[in-house]
Amino acid sequence: MNMTMSRARNPEKRIQIMEYIINFATEQGRQPSVREIGMAAGLQSTSTTAGYLRRMVNEGLLAQGGQARRNYFVTHNAAEILRSAG
Repeated sequence: MNMTMSRARNPEKRIQIMEYIINFATEQGRQPSVREIGMAAGLQSTSTTAGYLRRMVNEGLLAQGGQARRNYFVTHNAAEILRSAG
């Protein structure tokens, strides 16, 4: 797993998604749905959004927990990347 986003496709979009997940969970007290994440990131379809999320999980930027669909969490390592990018 590579934790750097410098070689990832569209690193700005990935940062936007991670920031949205963190902010949404903080403000709403729950995880956002795939549709909500896609709308916030300006993605055209839930399929495209799911693809981003799946790749981010595979790269260790996001983690999934539980059986609910709203189960994407920003990992500790990804949070460090966000701090250094901001």
